[in-house]
Amino acid sequence: MNLADGVPFARVTVWCPERLGASLSRNDVEQSSFYELLDVPLGGAVQTIGAAAASESDAAVLEVPVGSPVLRCERVTSSVDGEAVLFSEHVFPGLRTEFVVDLPAADRSMAPSGLRLVE
Repeated sequence: MNLADGVPFARVTVWCPERLGASLSRNDVEQSSFYELLDVPLGGAVQTIGAAAASESDAAVLEVPVGSPVLRCERVTSSVDGEAVLFSEHVFPGLRTEFVVDLPAADRSMAPSGLRLVE
């Protein structure tokens, strides 16, 4: 759990292949990010952000009511060779979170970049 001014701000869970994470201690990952700790040249990542309702466990961690709005982000980070080396899930309380996306060039479409409908 991440805190901002003593208030729960995010629940973050990160997974990586055992061969990359076996030598990392809990202290290592609490003091530094996985991006700094992994001995793998990192390439790009794909991040998906969507709205969800707080589960019972997330509500308890984030100190919000069950079912309250949260932003759920999933990110898959790959090595420069294209191998998925990190999968992370971030859950943010909706009322305490805002994402700002910088769009340096005007697009001919008014639709948000990367937006897709979910069935």
